[in-house]
Amino acid sequence: MFGYRVRRGLCVLAVFGLLTTGAAEAGILSLWDGTGANDSTSWSALGSDGTVIPNSFAATSTDGVAISGSFAGNFGLVAIQCPAAAPTCSWTGNFPPGDTLVWTFDNTNNIGTGPLTLEFGKAVLAGGAAIQADFNGAFTAKVEAFNGGTLIGTATAMSDSNGDSVFIGIQDTAAEITSLVFDLTLTGCTDLSCGNSDFAVDKLISENPSAAVPGPIAGAGLPGLILAGGGLLGWWRRRKNT
Repeated sequence: MFGYRVRRGLCVLAVFGLLTTGAAEAGILSLWDGTGANDSTSWSALGSDGTVIPNSFAATSTDGVAISGSFAGNFGLVAIQCPAAAPTCSWTGNFPPGDTLVWTFDNTNNIGTGPLTLEFGKAVLAGGAAIQADFNGAFTAKVEAFNGGTLIGTATAMSDSNGDSVFIGIQDTAAEITSLVFDLTLTGCTDLSCGNSDFAVDKLISENPSAAVPGPIAGAGLPGLILAGGGLLGWWRRRKNT
C-alpha cells in the first residue's frame, strides 16, 4: 500500500566509499564532494511538475556543455521539490524547495526506470548529484564513472536512517569522465515494487577542465551533507512505507 510522508531535512553526514576503480587512461579517481565545481545542469527546461521525460533526453549546462540523459526503463518524470511557488509539486523529500528533479519513475506501470545515465558532451574532471530514494528508509546511492564504454570507477554513499538525500560524486586527476550512471539500493524494504530503480536526482554538478573560475554552486559541499528543506503533500509523489 502506498503512503505519503512529509520530510524535514536534518544535517547529517553520510558514509562514503570508493568501491572500485578501473584502469583509467591517465588519471586517478576518488570520491568527490563538489569542491571545485564550476558548472551545473538544471533540469528546469525539461518541463513543469509531472512532465513525462522520454527515455532519451537532452539538457545544456550553464557552461554550454551538452548533456544526454537516458533511463533503463521506458521514461521518467519531472518532479518539483515541495513546497514550491509552482501550481503543483510532487516530491516531498528534502532537496532545496522548488528545485526541479529528474524522477526515474513510470507512473503508467507504477515501476522505477533507473539506473539513470548522464553523458557529457565533453570529458570532465568530476561530476555528481544529490540523490534520494522514493522510499521511507535508508539507502545506498551509487554512481559509476565511464570513459566511453569503459567503467573507470564506482563510488557509493549511505544515507541516514530516514533516507534523506545525499550528494554522490566522483573526481579524476585527468579529464576523462564522459558519463555517469546513478543508481541505488534500499535497506529494510519489504515491498516488492520498491527496488533500486525508483529515485530522484537534483541538478548535475561538474568540474570542466576549461570552464569559468569556480564559484559557489548550490548542492555542492561536504560529502553527504543533507540539503535542508521541508515538504508539503505532493500530488503524485509517493513514499512507500515499510
